[in-house]
Amino acid sequence: MKKTIPAVLIAGALAFAACGSSGGNPTSALGSGSSGTSAASGSTSASSSTSGATVKLTEAGSTLMYPYLQTIAGPFHSANSSITLQPGPGGSGEGLSDAASGTTDFGASDAYLSPSDMTQYPTLVNIPMVVSSQAVDYNLKGIKNLKLSGSVLAQIYQGKITKWNDSAITSLNPGVNLPNETIHPIHRSDSSGDSFLFTSFLSATSPPWASAIGPNELPNWPSVSAAGSAEGNPGMAQACKSTAGCVAYIGISEEKAALQMGLGEASLQNKSGKFVQSSSSTVDSAVSNSISKIPSNLAVSLIYAAGADSYPIVNFEYALVKKSQSSSSKASALKTLFDWIVSPSGGSSPTYLAANQFQALPSAVVPKVKAAISSIS
Repeated sequence: MKKTIPAVLIAGALAFAACGSSGGNPTSALGSGSSGTSAASGSTSASSSTSGATVKLTEAGSTLMYPYLQTIAGPFHSANSSITLQPGPGGSGEGLSDAASGTTDFGASDAYLSPSDMTQYPTLVNIPMVVSSQAVDYNLKGIKNLKLSGSVLAQIYQGKITKWNDSAITSLNPGVNLPNETIHPIHRSDSSGDSFLFTSFLSATSPPWASAIGPNELPNWPSVSAAGSAEGNPGMAQACKSTAGCVAYIGISEEKAALQMGLGEASLQNKSGKFVQSSSSTVDSAVSNSISKIPSNLAVSLIYAAGADSYPIVNFEYALVKKSQSSSSKASALKTLFDWIVSPSGGSSPTYLAANQFQALPSAVVPKVKAAISSIS
């Protein structure tokens, strides 16, 4: 029977968010913020297409994407005074359902629209915005440079490995004095793109996990007595900080905060057998080794990519948006926003990306993204 981390431990994080509403489709993806950063240059103004009226664009979805959208909301409005961006959290599941229902103008998601999503929501389109990744963090006093594999993590989350000094872990960490301490695997309690990414990694590296559970936004988590759960990426970090012996998967935009809390970041074994952490070079390697398989609809997994230096949990952060909008001004404003986000002089400026440890889309992908943006009308 799994236990839920007490609400008092994650109360501060809950203000940021959850990840969810719509239940876990196996491959499913997905206010006015402000920033002290000055507006980026080179963006396109939509004032002529909106006849001087201010258009408000609302968003809900990924808690991994939420800090970035908060970062750029002010600069985007400064560069495009006739448009305001109002981002909100809620999780990738909520991002999908709200975009589909029209509750918000678009949703943010850590995962692409699955074939079943595309059948259920034929009016929606995938628009990659940035490149992201996911860290695996732990709370072990005095332990640095911990190495973990997807297979070992799968066994931990299945309750088959319960102690940190289990031979399956010590064999990956020769010379590290791992304690005889209970492992507390923490998972998201809400419908989450981060859960989809993490379980995709486990599925790619563990056949037993793939056959029993598989990738999902809201998995049927195995019953593990020492397990815990939390909402949103901030909640995951707070829960792990409060739980000695924990292991947790945390979106990269929250990783700086997680490290400041004293959590360790594991090096993960990639497809080539090398142990790596997320960095600009290891994420770039994963993306560059996946470019050839990116389809025109832009729904692609970057998980467990080939390449000796590739980080194994990498993804595009998606906007999910209706192709047909209620007005030409709304359509124009959305296209202006997405064009600005993927522009290196706009939202893909290193200034905005580095603040959330994101990376720009590869240049080879941008033409396909521009085509998806231009389909909005």
